Amino acid sequence: MKDITEFTATRIVGHIADRELSARDVCQAYLDRIEQFNPVINAVCTPNPRALDDAIDVDRRLAAGLAPRALEGVPFLVKDNLETKGLRTTFGSRLMQDYVPAEDSACVERMRQAGAVLLGKTNTPEFAHDVNTSNFLFGTTRNPWNLTVSAGGSSGGSGAAVAAGFAPLAIGTDFGGSVRIPASFNGIVGIRPAPGRVPVYPTDFGWDTLVPHVVGPMAGNVRDAALMLDVMAGQDSRDPMSLVEPGRSLANLADDALGLEGRRIAFCSDLGGLAKVDEEVSALARQAAFSFAALGCHVEEACFDASDLLDIIAGTRGFGMVARYAERYEQHKGLMTPVLKNQIEAALRLDLPTMLSAEKLRTLYWRRLATFMDKYDYIITPTCAAPPFSLGEPEPSDRPAPSRLHDVALLTYAFSVVGLPVVALPCGVTASGLPVGIQLAASRQREDLALQAAYGYEAVHPECFGRPAIKLP
Repeated sequence: MKDITEFTATRIVGHIADRELSARDVCQAYLDRIEQFNPVINAVCTPNPRALDDAIDVDRRLAAGLAPRALEGVPFLVKDNLETKGLRTTFGSRLMQDYVPAEDSACVERMRQAGAVLLGKTNTPEFAHDVNTSNFLFGTTRNPWNLTVSAGGSSGGSGAAVAAGFAPLAIGTDFGGSVRIPASFNGIVGIRPAPGRVPVYPTDFGWDTLVPHVVGPMAGNVRDAALMLDVMAGQDSRDPMSLVEPGRSLANLADDALGLEGRRIAFCSDLGGLAKVDEEVSALARQAAFSFAALGCHVEEACFDASDLLDIIAGTRGFGMVARYAERYEQHKGLMTPVLKNQIEAALRLDLPTMLSAEKLRTLYWRRLATFMDKYDYIITPTCAAPPFSLGEPEPSDRPAPSRLHDVALLTYAFSVVGLPVVALPCGVTASGLPVGIQLAASRQREDLALQAAYGYEAVHPECFGRPAIKLP
């Protein structure tokens, strides 16, 4: 039989349900792969010591004749800013290095209830606020495609883990692009659902009224990511912003991928010149976008007015940084990473009128975007404006002093601020072998439409969905 760690989650569910594989053997295969490669990649920061016991419990359950659940026996990993009952959750911060939660996050709880087996936690920058995954507790996560470049952030541990074959599924969180950026950098699939689609609990901000963090799936293929979203989605009374379930199985939309005829797609390469997009990235993304014509879609190059996006990001992000971290900063700034301190200090320099102005601008931005989307079913852009950057040189050197925001997160943030559902998909590699991705945005709360298009894209581009050969030093 093929290497178990190359199986999709969907295939693992089938083999375990048919008793062709034991959950214990599946779990052990992934633990062995983590043991082999994680010392170099550094994606898994805290293993779950009960993983094998949990897998054995799955086998006992099936032996007793109980029906298999949606993710029966499938290994998964969880970003280290999401609580896991009885398993250390550090948020990548020395402030939380000894924190062991008494309950699971809602998304982890639902994964376990569906039969999935938790292998451990994945590395994240401190409090999930950087486009590179590195912190004082665990160090830097490396990209399995090339160990000298970044795995992205802030869900870089989850992205690298899926690409490296440490688990078929991993949970990330996305604020400005923290699921989609690592999906692009690691050549995998990531979904930023509509805010509220996956309940967020526990949290200090039940009504996350500005740009919210959302929980999103990360997987090697579209169906696995959709299956994971099926499991995690749905209303939860503990989250007052949570939405009802989508109404149909997102994992069963693959057959609808052939029904894209006549759909209208706008390819926006650089937000009307706002983003400084690498030429190779732009060419790969354009080729991927226009390949939807083979599915009967009408594709054209067009963009909405994003000219005030930087002001919107600065004000809305600043408001959230002050709310979440000002008190911690006053008490513990000596323990924080420079990256986090710099962001908090910049936010504290903003005044309230500036923040409120940004919110007004966001409303006008939404109206322009909504009018634009009256003409189109989807917007496609490159996920990131640049390929994965070198860990030795985080800022590209071939143009004047670009910021990480411009080079990595600006394109993703364009959809975060309005809460559209977005699927990030791989679209090839650069001449030097570094992964590049596109992101596909659909209309409000229509993850089903986004995934239908993603299935169609995957069907015509199977060559883009694969695992790298890890070259250990």
